[in-house]
Amino acid sequence: MEYFDTGRYLAGLLFTLGLIFGLWYLLRRYAPGMVRGAPSGEGKSLHVREILQLDPRRRVVVINSGQREHILLLGLTGDILIESRDALPPAPETTDKDAAS
Repeated sequence: MEYFDTGRYLAGLLFTLGLIFGLWYLLRRYAPGMVRGAPSGEGKSLHVREILQLDPRRRVVVINSGQREHILLLGLTGDILIESRDALPPAPETTDKDAAS
């Protein structure tokens, strides 16, 4: 009798998983706008440049969005835009040779 019960449980699990994956397949096939993969690295214009943890509940985040830079205060009670300005040009990278001379 235990084998019969275990078989019923496994059959129910397989049926449920089949329904989930079947629905996922139908959504991807007939409604591709609803289910998308992660965007590729090319063409992204939004980047998190820096995060500063103020305390366990709040942090300041600097985000680059194309030619603009946004400074946000994120917290439990809400998110606040502190400043939005033109992005600074990227600093030239220095190599070990440049630093040594």
